[in-house]
Amino acid sequence: MSRDAVDETLAGLGAAHDRVAAAMFAIDGHPGLAFLRGGSVAGRTRTRWDALAPEIDLLWAQFATLGELLERARGIRGQRRPGDADWDTLRLICAGPVVGLDAGGMPVEAGGAPATRLRLWDLAGHLERRCATVAGHLSDVDSSFSVLAGRYAQLTQDVDALVAQAGSAGVGAEVDPLSGALAEAARVDLADPLSAAPGGRLAASVRARMDDLAARVSATRDRVAALIAVRDRYPARVAELRALIDELASAEQRLPEVYARVQARIAQTGLPPVPAAAGVLRTRLALLDRLHQEARWGRLVDDVANLERAATRARERVDELRGAAEGLLARRDELRGRLEAYRAKAAGVGYAEDEHLAARYAAARDLLYTAPCDLRAATRAVFGYQQALAALPRREQHGGDHDDR
Repeated sequence: MSRDAVDETLAGLGAAHDRVAAAMFAIDGHPGLAFLRGGSVAGRTRTRWDALAPEIDLLWAQFATLGELLERARGIRGQRRPGDADWDTLRLICAGPVVGLDAGGMPVEAGGAPATRLRLWDLAGHLERRCATVAGHLSDVDSSFSVLAGRYAQLTQDVDALVAQAGSAGVGAEVDPLSGALAEAARVDLADPLSAAPGGRLAASVRARMDDLAARVSATRDRVAALIAVRDRYPARVAELRALIDELASAEQRLPEVYARVQARIAQTGLPPVPAAAGVLRTRLALLDRLHQEARWGRLVDDVANLERAATRARERVDELRGAAEGLLARRDELRGRLEAYRAKAAGVGYAEDEHLAARYAAARDLLYTAPCDLRAATRAVFGYQQALAALPRREQHGGDHDDR
């Protein structure tokens, strides 16, 4: 190797050393490495760290050897007049297998028995490639951790806000289960980000767990808001419930009049007894005051909601029964109209004087206009009249006696 070639090689090694140095210091400052060093990792992430930790130590040791030999060569070349022996040493450092490594790749001290030897240039190339590989593994860890940390940070912020709100309202126990569930989920996932978010994307099971936590946050937020509302607006809520129950009581009191009117006109109505829910609900309403006095907000908000639902359903039930009762009268009137329509049709096709049809008509009409009306029998009679009409042969119309349908 000529002296110019030695200088050129030293320059190339210097540039390679600078690149490796930059890569090594980037690794040392990598957030993925900081996480692995500082966290209690598990699972796939633990396996990755078990492989990376000795590899990084090995890189630093080999990088130190590269630096030492390069510095030695630069010191020799920097002499004012290097002798022939110096140039021989330079040629050996630049081109010879001067780096001794043991079986694990660690540099061997002078006088040791290396398992393999490398040229300094080869060592620099290996270091560059392996630094890139290690940096890639650390980036995988960091991207997975960042995705998880971002999601859990938002959930934690939401839960912390709930804890503060609930604590100030004296209902902190409502948030404790959610806080515990979030802490446990974060502990498991953040300890093994490579499993929880491989490739920087949440695993399906982790996404489902986070979605469930988010739903629980929303439900708990609503719950805490309801607790605070029932505490702060209790008199108004009680007044609203009392008005609702009074309205129900009034509707229940009017229902017997409707029943009586319908039962006077329709036989065997099949209507259920008139409900009497208002009295029971008033008793439940009175019990709310004790819960309020004892500051049992969780039980109070549940009982208020249950009472409101019960009163609303009872009111709807009264309306349903009123509609069912009045529907019987509407059914009778509908049958009356249908019977007259069939009679008009019979006349239109020439059977106005048909004795058989007239008898069926009279029977159906008697049922429909007799109080109380047997609605089932009347329905059968009207249907029978319609069937009898449909079974008669069609007659030809002459002169003014024509079918004007």
